[in-house]
Amino acid sequence: MGWGNPYFLLDILDKELPYLAYAPSFKGMIYGPYEGTPELIEETRKVIKHVLDQSYKHILITNGASNAINLLLRHFAEGGGRTVYTTEYGYPSYEEMIKRAGLDRVRDLDKYPFNLGTSQLSMRLIDSPENPHGHQHSIGSADTDIWDAVYHSKIYTKDLETKPNHKYLVGSYSKLLGIAGFRIGFIATNDTLAYESLVKQLHNETTGVSRPSQEYLTKILKTIDLELFMLKGRRDLWNNKTEFQKIEYLFDRQKVNENGMFYCVKADPKAVDILDKAGIVYVRLDQDTIRLSMGQTITTTQEAIKAILKEDGK
Repeated sequence: MGWGNPYFLLDILDKELPYLAYAPSFKGMIYGPYEGTPELIEETRKVIKHVLDQSYKHILITNGASNAINLLLRHFAEGGGRTVYTTEYGYPSYEEMIKRAGLDRVRDLDKYPFNLGTSQLSMRLIDSPENPHGHQHSIGSADTDIWDAVYHSKIYTKDLETKPNHKYLVGSYSKLLGIAGFRIGFIATNDTLAYESLVKQLHNETTGVSRPSQEYLTKILKTIDLELFMLKGRRDLWNNKTEFQKIEYLFDRQKVNENGMFYCVKADPKAVDILDKAGIVYVRLDQDTIRLSMGQTITTTQEAIKAILKEDGK
């Protein structure tokens, strides 16, 4: 239960699109276009409008949301940026991403300096809903900040109105559809110069994104009823959350998060020992805090909760 892939969404895709075939043309397996295929860019524009009710001038298809964030951090550093302000935890790879870009990290959005003289030196990377607590944020600047919006959909939150101001939007088809193996995310922005610079970075770094992945994803998006899919995803995630409520007693009745996909708790040694003996995988965020994924299939989640309760003699 440590991995952050929403496996429950793959079950829905298998039921919704059991016979969706895809036979690529090998003659079409060439480089570029580096910004993404026109068809997927157009479908992504529709997805952003449907899911987030946002519109942008430019969309760049990336190798997952991780690639998108790495590109944006390096772009910020190359422009003289120094410090990135984030939520307390955020995506577990934020720490390494920020470090590799040569930037400093401050794990507190409220410490962002509101000083015109330092506006080019600092930026916020705002994951909202927040990983792993599910908190949502409405702060941010349209001049500098990144909104990591991978969990902002009907699947993971009821509140779709709370949105941070931002210069860049980062999205993930891994979290929207469960298809992590496709490795497709995106950046959306209205800044033309920044967009052109990011396209060059993507070209130099990965020579674009897999054409078969883009073409198959385009076919999925044109076939699926996205609204119905999200509602089914929300239903299944809430079924998993109901299962997790059965183990809240292990963690001093800390409540299962209403938003997002994770159960984040302060866990004492006894509770951790029970998880270990039950064979449950988790992510340790600090000395006292762990993160459990509620994104497994319903069957896997039920089996895991039964194993925990059995280990505790319940």
